Amino acid sequence: MRILLFALLEIVLFPLQLIGSLVYTFRVRFVNMPRGISGTAYEPYMARLLLHHIGSRNDEPAERIAPHLPALSPLVLRMMMDTLVLAARWSGFRGSFLAYPGPRPSTMMTFISHRTHFVDNAVAAAAAADSPIRQFVVLGAGWDTRSYGPLPGGADLRAPLGRDSGEALRCFEVDEPPTQAAKVEALRAAGVDRGHVVFAPTDFNQQSWLESLQDHGFDPDSPAFILWEGVTMYLDDAAVDRTLSAVAGLAPGSRIAIDSLSRELVFGRTPFVVLGNYAKYAMRAFYGESWHFGISTATPARERAREFIEARGLELRSFEAFGGEADRGTPLGGLILAEVPLGQPRPSGARRSAG
Repeated sequence: MRILLFALLEIVLFPLQLIGSLVYTFRVRFVNMPRGISGTAYEPYMARLLLHHIGSRNDEPAERIAPHLPALSPLVLRMMMDTLVLAARWSGFRGSFLAYPGPRPSTMMTFISHRTHFVDNAVAAAAAADSPIRQFVVLGAGWDTRSYGPLPGGADLRAPLGRDSGEALRCFEVDEPPTQAAKVEALRAAGVDRGHVVFAPTDFNQQSWLESLQDHGFDPDSPAFILWEGVTMYLDDAAVDRTLSAVAGLAPGSRIAIDSLSRELVFGRTPFVVLGNYAKYAMRAFYGESWHFGISTATPARERAREFIEARGLELRSFEAFGGEADRGTPLGGLILAEVPLGQPRPSGARRSAG
């Protein structure tokens, strides 16, 4: 009954959602992209914002900056998001796409919720009082807001968290200058405190992310947590290898959380021939970007992820497949938490390695 009522409300509200979506699409294509501002950054952000509005996952900073982001406005948000939340509340329906942490195995509809939960847990562990991590880096930060408020479960990157030094994690964000400038302006307009975050604008065609970080005070001899979410699929193999090799040269105990699509999906191979080719076409049509990188998830997916990570000088700490269990079929992708092994000799020149 609830799902039927939700469907009926959605039929009534759909014209408003369509208008809002068209305005949003126009702004992404003709306001963001000509200015060099990321369009794909909105995908995970909008999913997390919806989870906040529906009450599944609190993210107050995301809500505060929303009206100030280039592709959004209060009216667009009301038409696109508030109508969906209204339908869910009036009907009492909470589908899996509105859930956090969401069902397992995850699907194409719920994998962002799955990824968000995986990353939230990894970041919370890095910020724990007994963690060796002293620096937090969001690489390709987009509209990520984990540095600006409490995470689910209560972890807060701004708080000392009982460390012996009494200091909080040093937070850095790395992104292309146009995207980062838009975010800083949104934070300022929303009144979100950003004084504890160091912004490292980086033209990735001219400078490595690690060099940029070091120019902004990052210490490669202090263990760091690198969050690299929703980025790898848009890079080529060489760019991914450079980044992971740079992470492997950081202080022992440093960690990186990454997500990756299945290589079979990215290149339209069995069993994702139709889905992979359609998804790549849709990405090119909407964002003008294509997928280029993936890690094979053919059975056994976990071992393939381990081999990939270890070949780049890192140690696999955790792996979760999305879109299917790792030992059953071919998942759509995977979530990886890797670490620089303790006692591992650091490569020469690691301090200024390319990324």
